[in-house]
Amino acid sequence: MSADSTHHVGARIARFRKQRDLLQQGLAMRANVSKSLLSKVEAGHRPASPALIAACARALGVTTSDLLGQPYTDELRRDRLDALIQPIRVGMENWDVPHDDHPRPRRIGEITADVRLLLTQRREADYMPMARDLPGVIDELVHAIHTTSGEDQRQAYESIAGAFRCVFTLAWNFGYLDLATVALDRIALAAPHADEPGLTAMHAYLRAQTVLSSGRYDVGLRVVDRALRDLGGQDARRPEGVLALQGSLHLRAAVLAGRAKDVDAAKARLTEARTLASATGELADYGLTWGPPNVGVHAVAIACELDQWDEAIRFARDVRIPQGWSRSRAAHHWMDLGRAQLWAGHAAESLRSLERARRVAPQQTRYHPTVRETVLALKRRERVRSGALSEYARWVGV
Repeated sequence: MSADSTHHVGARIARFRKQRDLLQQGLAMRANVSKSLLSKVEAGHRPASPALIAACARALGVTTSDLLGQPYTDELRRDRLDALIQPIRVGMENWDVPHDDHPRPRRIGEITADVRLLLTQRREADYMPMARDLPGVIDELVHAIHTTSGEDQRQAYESIAGAFRCVFTLAWNFGYLDLATVALDRIALAAPHADEPGLTAMHAYLRAQTVLSSGRYDVGLRVVDRALRDLGGQDARRPEGVLALQGSLHLRAAVLAGRAKDVDAAKARLTEARTLASATGELADYGLTWGPPNVGVHAVAIACELDQWDEAIRFARDVRIPQGWSRSRAAHHWMDLGRAQLWAGHAAESLRSLERARRVAPQQTRYHPTVRETVLALKRRERVRSGALSEYARWVGV
């Protein structure tokens, strides 16, 4: 049996299903999907949508990372990224106890400048230097929290929340969901001390992301709506950032509604976001990518969630990615478009979109499950051997 036939998500679903002594009909009933769809997904004839993966994971009592095959340990080891995860785990074990043996700390302004750099690296999907520097910066900030007061201490709390957000992104993208959960909890602890309502809303934004893996979209929507209510009328040091957060929360709600296959709710949330983006234009705060182009790429992504491949391609024609835009967000768009093009029957265009994602953000692209699943499906559909596809598959590790 070829590697292609055993390494895609559908094959993993089948493997776990058989380990649980379940027939396809039994899993389909537990996951609330049709047996016909499940059969096609297991055979690799239909895409395993994120919503279906989450539903099957919950029904099987496993994580979505188990079904996705994450973390991709061989590739992480080859890129020497696996060795950077353990020091971050160790650094995350403490944030509330001062370090007795810590050297004299730098001024808080110097440390916060490093956090701004880490947040830039996060947006640019430049993960290796970010992962390398995170443990030391977190240690410094923990020490600063316990050795300063007043505005310096407040800034230390705000900065450590930013550092924990970088940990969340790294852990989530590489499939270390347990570490992502720890980072999310640390943000919740730090945010109130920073006296900045936007950070509490940022926690809600990320928490709503975690329910994408559990399939509890109703919980995510309630989290988003509570955050939007709490932001209303609040004084903030960065009022434009609050607007960016409000718009991003609407986009997160649109994705959640799309996963839940609630077409009307998804469109309504997109309309809310589009109206706000027309009023604000491009804003960049709290590490967000906010503005009309981001609404456009989310429209493409949500059409993919709804299996509306032709509509996703049509929406993508109107997307204009600005010069200097967030590399992580741009690469994600090309991944989504590549997936839509594949299942709409445009294999060559699909590979070209994946190549664009690779050029924009190689580290993010290489470890993204959507890319792996798209490449495996392209290989299964390949009639004439393509050197370009073979090279890409080797680079991804499938």
